[in-house]
Amino acid sequence: MKQLLPPPSLQPSLRLRQVKKLRRVKLLLLLLLPLHLLAQNTAKRDSLLNLAATAPADTVRVWALMEVGKLYTQSMPDTALRYFDQALALAEKVKFERGIAKCRINRSAPYNNLGRYRDCIADCQVAIPICERLGMKKELVAIYNNMGNAWDFLGNRWQAIEAFSKALRAMEGVALPPHFPLVVRNNMSRQYGDLGLHDKEFEYGQKSYEEATAHGDSAQVAAALHIMAAAALKMHRDDEALGYCRRVERLARAEEDPTLLVFALNNIAVMTHDEQPTEAEKMVREALDVSQKAGDLFGEVSALESMARFALWKKDFKSAQKNAQEGREKAQKEGMNDEVANCLLILSDVALAKGDIGQYRALRQQYSDMSDTLANTNLVHATQDLETKYETEKKEQQIVSLERERELQKLRLRQKNGLIGGLAGLSGLLFLTGFLTVRNLRHRRRLAEQEVKIQQQQLTQLKQEQQLSVADAVLRSQEDERSRLARDLHDGLGGMLSGVKQSLNGMKGNQILSETGAVALGQVIGDLDRSIGELRHIARNMMPEALVRFGLKDALHDYCDHLRLTSGLVVHYQAFGLDKRLPQQTEVILFRIVQELLNNIVKHADARQVLVQLMENDDRVNLTVEDDGKGFDPEKLKIAPGVGWLNIQSRVEYLGGTLDLRTEPGKGSSVSVECEVK
Repeated sequence: MKQLLPPPSLQPSLRLRQVKKLRRVKLLLLLLLPLHLLAQNTAKRDSLLNLAATAPADTVRVWALMEVGKLYTQSMPDTALRYFDQALALAEKVKFERGIAKCRINRSAPYNNLGRYRDCIADCQVAIPICERLGMKKELVAIYNNMGNAWDFLGNRWQAIEAFSKALRAMEGVALPPHFPLVVRNNMSRQYGDLGLHDKEFEYGQKSYEEATAHGDSAQVAAALHIMAAAALKMHRDDEALGYCRRVERLARAEEDPTLLVFALNNIAVMTHDEQPTEAEKMVREALDVSQKAGDLFGEVSALESMARFALWKKDFKSAQKNAQEGREKAQKEGMNDEVANCLLILSDVALAKGDIGQYRALRQQYSDMSDTLANTNLVHATQDLETKYETEKKEQQIVSLERERELQKLRLRQKNGLIGGLAGLSGLLFLTGFLTVRNLRHRRRLAEQEVKIQQQQLTQLKQEQQLSVADAVLRSQEDERSRLARDLHDGLGGMLSGVKQSLNGMKGNQILSETGAVALGQVIGDLDRSIGELRHIARNMMPEALVRFGLKDALHDYCDHLRLTSGLVVHYQAFGLDKRLPQQTEVILFRIVQELLNNIVKHADARQVLVQLMENDDRVNLTVEDDGKGFDPEKLKIAPGVGWLNIQSRVEYLGGTLDLRTEPGKGSSVSVECEVK
């Protein structure tokens, strides 16, 4: 059986995934040690070990062992862990809290370098309350930065953003070494990359590069260059990105930094493979060897992915499958879900190239499931973040309410004491009588006011019900008329045009025509065929058949597929829940809202990608439509709303739902609709 080559459309996916690798070089903070001293220093090691063995004070011995561990954090993380473990055990034995916190913070860095991200997070979480209690503000910056890196590598973007934000807040008013702000800023720039704001990502990286150059910090210069390379590549400035990567390679070799070296070798190999395949393969093999020696799991998996893809392009399917499978197993073991998905995609490409369609489909399904899992995980984290913010605000409101109640109680107590001291006998009785009379009058007045409010509410409710009834009748009549017209167009005029087309085709086959006549007849048949297609398009827009027969979930899927083919947009459609159909009127209204939003995007947004997301949970439906277009100023809608936007607002009001618009010029737009299923 002839073996299939991987389709050309699959090859750019490596470049897209490589961008992810570009931004994931670990930028970690070590305490009290400038980064240019992190290379192995035998003389200093021996001096510190002697101090750890002979110092009379246990706190000094803890400090000496920590400093030895720092010497090996980047180059030999396993060795660094051994010394940090010894320091931590001694600090815990003598209950040296500051030493316990610093040991765990410093140990989190080699954990990150070895791919033991959850161990890193656990150490940081133990150290946080100690640092807060002892006022160790500089150490808190290191904790949150290293936690952010660990969450980032585990694919939890929300937790990473929260950790880096806390690091930036912890820096305020704290005297820090010059490299601290650079590291945190570099990490935050990666978050801009995650959000697709690559010009902002490049700007932050360039600012860090200038400051690092001014300080003469070669390691931070390399870190800033890798961020600039990532942003340049994602903005399709490939030659510029390649230049930055080559500079990172030179600096990494000079600084003996294996993590940065692996990053540079992996990405230079990918970007130069087409022109210099032999040299590219040599670089990837070196990256694999360096990452394995340094215990850099992420770099090792990245190198295995690149080797697998290179072997696939050479039709060496055995090597491609072996490397991709090895990378998948290593990534799966440490919970690196993004890289597991990448390896599954390569394995599916190998199966397709070998002609094993069954295996290809199975692997592609696993890749799709993993991608959905990652998307759902991000959604869960976003929901948890919102819930946390809501609970925090709720507690703050409760605290304010309790404080007000306390003040009121104090005020009442003072009034009561004054009355007891100033009144006696009959005066007290008269005051009490007057007080009861006033209270009774106030009570009656409140009752009268409440009755008026209840009547007003009932009147307002009746008016709203009347308006809803009118709106319901109008919407039903509109949709009924749309359905009738769609059926008439499709079944009546569509059938007639199809019959004419068949007659003309028969005439073309049975009649002897001149060459000019045959060409003219062919043009007429082509025009008629396009007219039939346009007629079907109009009928689909008026009342999609999938909406009537199968419901909103399938109708939106069909509409998005149709829009993807006709408009050139990359439309991503996601649906969660919706195990049973919604009420027909609700389905029609939600479909019309999506239809109006997508039409506006096609006409005005200049977008390349669109996300349509539909979720149903606990009798509530949430609809989100996002695009990466040019965006606009939302204030313009308040001044001069278009007819389409007014239609969307009226439909949402009819459903009793909420409408949320988020957009600004140059940053795309997002529209969310949430309503209750009645």
